[in-house]
Amino acid sequence: MTDAATRTDVGAAEWSLDDGVARLRVWGTDHLIRLRPEALFGAAEDCAVRLIDPSERVSRRHARLVRDGERWVLRDTGSKNGLLFDGVRRAEGALEPGVEIGIGGLTLVVESPRLIALRAFFARILGWSSVRIADVDLALRAVRAAAMQRVPLVLCGEEDLVPLARGIHRRALGPERPFTLCDPRRRTVAANVRKVENHGRGLDALAAAQGGSLCVWSRHLPGDFDEVRRRARHPGSRVHLFVCAHHAADASLFAAAPIVVPPLASRASRPGELGRIIDEYGADAAAELGARHRFTAFDRAWVAERAPGSLAELEKATLRLVALREGGNVARAAAMLGMSGAALTEWIERRRLRRDGA
Repeated sequence: MTDAATRTDVGAAEWSLDDGVARLRVWGTDHLIRLRPEALFGAAEDCAVRLIDPSERVSRRHARLVRDGERWVLRDTGSKNGLLFDGVRRAEGALEPGVEIGIGGLTLVVESPRLIALRAFFARILGWSSVRIADVDLALRAVRAAAMQRVPLVLCGEEDLVPLARGIHRRALGPERPFTLCDPRRRTVAANVRKVENHGRGLDALAAAQGGSLCVWSRHLPGDFDEVRRRARHPGSRVHLFVCAHHAADASLFAAAPIVVPPLASRASRPGELGRIIDEYGADAAAELGARHRFTAFDRAWVAERAPGSLAELEKATLRLVALREGGNVARAAAMLGMSGAALTEWIERRRLRRDGA
């Protein structure tokens, strides 16, 4: 007898980035490795994937990549130092997104399209400079560890971190999954293109976040947070927990190493970095609104001059600017943004935005 009442578990995939393996990358670098059947990995010049290992622990012919049905499998070929999959020595292992493969003194990260997008977002909020590459990979490791160990993912920084948490959520799970804030200081609101859904009571927020993510502030936890945290750690939970904190010391309460977001001012002096951040937020805004408007050099310069205080302010400014350009007037732009025309007009006047784009 068929059970017609069985329901789909919308959160069954949780935070596993299982959208298919796309490539390998050397950890802490931008060095990419294309997937090729029967490719030999090693230090020898005739290897299809030649690995330059400063520690000289990669064997001349260390491992072989094979296609096994729908899976990619990396097999040790009798090397001296073997292969490590997430720190465990194994003769072979399937490539799955996020897995870190130790081969000699190098670590290879398995990447999927969704993981690639998540890494790009972390680079946007942490930095693209060479000194930040390792921080980006550590942030990706923190996301995966939080999912596997059912512990909160802690973001730390001086600004409003909720939009950044939502950006991580969207790239890890997809925009269709719920992202819910629990901030007792704010009123209960539904989500729209500008705002995240908020509940003042923790258990209400947890119920709304099923299949997605719940975000809280460390200094403004709901009164029932202990129960929320207990339920979120249950094996049957389908909610991932974000904690936003202004001080790194707050992360110790959650037994987690925080992802520390540097102040935007510390990055603005790097040539081209602020413009690149704005352009990426402009592309996000166009996609969010389904806009045909092309983000212009004038738009970028205006945002850079008037909204450089934080990443959250940059995101807000680019979204509203794209809505104004696409809508053509305040009334249509306000409708696109889910806000009143008066509020949008006030925002425009405070920033002296010329609506003709001149």
